[in-house]
Formats: sequence, structure tokens, C-alpha cells
Amino acid sequence: MPAQTPLSGLSSIGGHLANLNKKVALAGALALHWFVFWLLNGLDKFLNADNFFGVDFKNKLKGPPGADGLLSNLGFSDGWAAPIAVIVGICELVLALLFLAALVNFVWRRADAGEAISTCLTLSVLFFALLSAGAVLFGDRAAMEQHGIFIIALVASRIFIGNSAAKA
Repeated sequence: MPAQTPLSGLSSIGGHLANLNKKVALAGALALHWFVFWLLNGLDKFLNADNFFGVDFKNKLKGPPGADGLLSNLGFSDGWAAPIAVIVGICELVLALLFLAALVNFVWRRADAGEAISTCLTLSVLFFALLSAGAVLFGDRAAMEQHGIFIIALVASRIFIGNSAAKA
């Protein structure tokens, strides 16, 4: 029996990690990430309150009490805040469901799973392009920066998915 060294445990952990990598591909992890991202972003448009999570999108549009919000930059009334939040939330939840369907295809090892994930990533970039247009119109430069960062992450995900699908 070989002698145990202090590094034997690390070698064993490394073997387990290698086995895990064979079972969980990065493409699936990316699809899971974007599913959770869109799910939580969509839900916070409907469930947002002091005891929940996320940015209160409606109040960002309306502005805090006594102050103007983003809607006032375009001359819109505060009454538009709730319908806009609902529309954005529904779009985000639809993207989440599309990523979930793509993830299921990936787990079941369907041949078109990579293409389905790629399509969801492309739709996400298009949605962020629309949100970016809104951020420009409303004069919300911080949101514009955030959308740009998310687009970069989505494009990087899309490039990876495309490269991994080409190797398969």
C-alpha cells in the first residue's frame, strides 16, 4: 500500500473534479446561469417589495416620493411605470423559460441543444439592445453601462457555445 502524503488528498479531490467536469459541461452551466438570471430579473418586476429582492423597477421609473424619475425625462406620467414594468418582466420570464427549454435539451443531450442555447443568447442580446435604447431615451447612463456589460457577457457565452458546438 503506497504511503499517504499530505498531497494525496488533493490528488483525490482533483480526480473527483475531473469526473465532475465530464458530467457537467460549461455550456450547461452557462445556460443554467442565464436561466436563473432572467428568472430572478423577471420575478422582481412582480414580487418587488421591501421584503423581497432586486431593484424596484417601477419606482425607478416613477422616481422616489417628491422627486422625478426616468419617465419624467420624456414627459410621461408615472402611470406608465407599472405597465412598462409588467412588459419588461414578462419578456424576462419568457427568456428564462426559453433558457430552461434549452437547458433541458442540453441535459437530454439532444443534437440541437447548443444551437438552442445560442439562440437564447442571441435573443438576450437583442432584448438588452432594446433595454439599452430605453436607457438612452430615459437618460439612465448607469443602466446603459450595465446593459453593455451584460451584452459582453452574453457575446462571450455565445462565442464559447459556438466553439464548443463546432468541436462536438
